[in-house]
This record gives sequence, structure tokens and C-alpha cells, in this order.
Amino acid sequence: MPDPASGVVAGTMGRTRLSQSLRLLSAIAALPFLALLGFLLAAIGFALLPAPGRAQQADSEPPLYLCASLAHTDIVMPSRDALVDWAGLFPAVTPADLPSEAYLAFGWGDLVFFQDTPTWADTRISTALAALAGRHDTALRVVAVNPPVANPDCLPLAVDREGRQALIAHIRASLQPDTAGKAQQRPGGTGLEAFYLARGRYGPFNTCNQWVAEALAAAGLPHARFAPFSFSVTWPLGEGRTS
Repeated sequence: MPDPASGVVAGTMGRTRLSQSLRLLSAIAALPFLALLGFLLAAIGFALLPAPGRAQQADSEPPLYLCASLAHTDIVMPSRDALVDWAGLFPAVTPADLPSEAYLAFGWGDLVFFQDTPTWADTRISTALAALAGRHDTALRVVAVNPPVANPDCLPLAVDREGRQALIAHIRASLQPDTAGKAQQRPGGTGLEAFYLARGRYGPFNTCNQWVAEALAAAGLPHARFAPFSFSVTWPLGEGRTS
């Protein structure tokens, strides 16, 4: 006759294996959440403990700006600058009749996302996921804008000539020029907006905001070393705004 005890042992072992399997599956299912939580906490930590900038002697220099939306940041600089010929570099957004007081907004990101998302209302999950996966070329987005002095979404940046030159160099180094050294414009853009082929691949650790944070670092301004979100760029500037 079967031993009742052996049946109890077998049943107990089966339940133990099932319990272990369920715990393993639960742990695996929790990994994406834990990774996302760690990513967010790291971003907050770096934004709250930024790298400091250097002293800037910017009294006689033209005002520059950092403009931010919910998810994106741009560096905004005068369209006329003695240190660089923006019109020669980006003729599509600097026509002859562009007012002398106009500014240029510079942002880096996924080319297809820029082309397919003229407004945030046009955002598609598939396009965003493809960008995060680094599936497309990247682009420098350049837009001619009015002086953003009264724009509540724009922070004035106190940057001296050395810092401004570093920002210009960062922007130029981001371009992927053709064999003749010319910026390569890509289709898309409305009005005085154009996209130019850029270096690098977009991804969770190399976002549009990381590009701006690296520009601020080059200019000697406070910045987060890891800056995946727009707050990663704006929070460190809280003590670096001009009045």
C-alpha cells in the first residue's frame, strides 16, 4: 500500500517549488519597475547635487537663455554674434530679412522624432520608443525665435565670452558635416525651423537634455552630470540665474 507520509512529502515539495517559482516570477516582473525607479532617483540626485560652475564675467556680454518645456530644453543665443557666422552655417533659418534682434534656439535629439512631432500633441508612443532605442539618426534642431526675455519658460544665463565660445564650439561639434564641411540639412521643419544631421545616438542615457547639460558644462555653468529630464537641466541653474 502507498505510504501516506510520502504523499504528504511530495505534496509539500510541489507546493514549495511552486512558491519558489512564483517568487522568482514576481522578482523578474519587478525588475523593470525597480530599474525605472533607480533611473528616476539617480536623475533627481544628480539634479539636486550638481557640478558647480565657475565665476563668469558676463556684464558686457549679450544675454543667452535656457528654454525648457516639460520634456525638452534648448540653448538660445543671439542670431548675430561676432564669434560665429550663424547665417553661413544655418542659412535656412537666417534669411536676409531676419531681424537683427532675433535669437536662435538650438536643441539636439532624434531626427525622426523631431520630424514627426511638430507639437507635443503629435507625440506617438511608437516614435518615442524608437528614439529611446536609438534606431534613427540624430539632428540639431535650429529655430529662429523672438528674444525670449519675457518668456517665463526661459532662464537667462550669465555667460562670459569664454563660455559663449565654448557653447558655440559644442553646437558646431555636434553637427555631422558633409565631405565639404557643410552642415547637412534634413527634410522637415515649419517656418524658420530646420534640422541638421548630428553626431551620436539618442537613448535613455544620452537625451536631448543630456546634450544641453554638457553644453552648460562646457560653458562653465552649474549642471547635472546625468541629465535625462528637463528638470535635470533647470534645477542646477536655480542659483545661476541672472536678475
